[in-house]
Formats: sequence, C-alpha cells, structure tokens
Amino acid sequence: SIFDSILDRYVTADGLVDYKGLKEDKEFERYIEYLSNTDPDTLPSDKDRLAFWINAYNAFVIKGVLDEYPIKSVLKVGWIPHSFFKRKEFKTQRGEITLQALENEKLREAFREPRIHFVINCASISCPKLIREAYSAEKLEEQLEAQAVSFINDKNRNYLDKQNKTLYLSHIFKWYEGDFVKNGEGVEEYVAGYLNADDAEFVRNNKVVIKYLDYDWGLNEQK
Repeated sequence: SIFDSILDRYVTADGLVDYKGLKEDKEFERYIEYLSNTDPDTLPSDKDRLAFWINAYNAFVIKGVLDEYPIKSVLKVGWIPHSFFKRKEFKTQRGEITLQALENEKLREAFREPRIHFVINCASISCPKLIREAYSAEKLEEQLEAQAVSFINDKNRNYLDKQNKTLYLSHIFKWYEGDFVKNGEGVEEYVAGYLNADDAEFVRNNKVVIKYLDYDWGLNEQK
C-alpha cells in the first residue's frame, strides 16, 4: 500500500517520474526499509516472491536515481559502463545485491518468466513504463499480461512496417532473446502472441525481417 501510494503520487500515466518531489518523500524511505528488512523466502507463495522482487527492482532503481539526482541518465552514474546496474548495491535480508544480480538471479533464473522484462523499469525512456501501482500476488498474472500487451503494442518501443515486412523491436528482445525463444520458434512468434490481431496475423503469415531500435537511456523524468 505504501508503494501504491508513492507510485500514484509521483508517476504519470505515461510512466514518467517526479524525482525532484520524490526525493523529499520520507514515506519512500520507509518502503526501502521494508524491502531491506523483509525475507522474501518467508513469503507464502511463488507469486508473492515474484511480486516482491519486481517491486524491489523498481524501487531500488528509483532509490539509485535519487541517490545520484540530478542526473540525465543512469548510464552517467560511475565511470565503468553500466556501473549503475553492476556496482551500486542495495541492502536485503540476504545481503547486499546489485540490480544486475537481482534481475538475473532473483528474477530471471529463479522464475523463468519472460514477462518480467515488461514490468521492471530501468529509469530510462525506452524501458517498459513504470505503472502507478505496485505488483501483488493477487493481481500478478493480470498485471504481467497487461504490461506485455502494453509494451509490445507501444509504437514508440515496437512496431510493424507491413510495406517492408519489417518488425522493429526493442533491444530488450535482442539482449534477452533466450528468455523469449522456445521450441525453436523465433522472437517474432513470441511477439505475435501479444500483438493486435491484425499485426499478429501478418507476422504469422509473412516472413518478416527483425530490426532492433536504438535504446534511449535518457532519464524517465517528468519535465
């Protein structure tokens, strides 16, 4: 409920964040303390644990930005490439963890759920947008499906050029291709499962070329 309230106050419908206002919010610090002091292994179900780690990732990213604010991009933090994800550490009951380890170990490896890529937000314009509510076990399946549909049909992040039979995709599908490909099918088959009906039919009935869009690492900040 705390994270719900915070997201509702400081995030727009387009997923942009009021970092300046959030930096002064003591309630957010309370939520970070909750994350740091909760042992997810004691939670009652896999859905509870998955929701916990998704929320933790999104909240720790926000905290990481606030720690460095003002910045124009998370890539500008640290002098080693992707330092923000690889070197910045956050406290958990299982020890300190980086965002990279959280994503790869606590989410990808632990749950083998490709839709996590549509719900974790890396504070950048090209990331799947941050929604205005926390993820919860009770609504998790609905939330994962909704964000998969939203992200894949967002023309700023993925789109189909029928005339040239080209499917332009977010770089997320290239970086994590193995998470989306099953039984020898290509990424386009996975994407077609969430596209609007007309585009999905076109992709399935035509040989399309996949091209990956440039990733905008600019901060997802309200102007």
